[in-house]
Amino acid sequence: MSEIIAYKSGLSAKYCQIKFNDGNRVLISIAQTGIKILKLKWGGLIPSENIFEISTAELFSDNYKFARKRLTERSLAFDMLDVFKEILLRTDSLESARRELNAIFIE
Repeated sequence: MSEIIAYKSGLSAKYCQIKFNDGNRVLISIAQTGIKILKLKWGGLIPSENIFEISTAELFSDNYKFARKRLTERSLAFDMLDVFKEILLRTDSLESARRELNAIFIE
């Protein structure tokens, strides 16, 4: 199973680093402006690829009502960091994480 390497949910920062069974790592970063999920390299030190990004305005627009419903079906967590953390922890590889995000956000 995937594991949490780092987690912080405070007023100044919200992020979670997850290591998948395939050895890949991602960083979930939550800001007031939006959500980013980045692939990390070099032991989780350097972002190398943007896996997913959505602005807060987009996520809560009518265009993504279907995605919010799918997110709620997968996690009842209150905080968006915890929602994405729970979803990605259930995946075992970077590729399966991509498939899961596509299943949620592509209509």
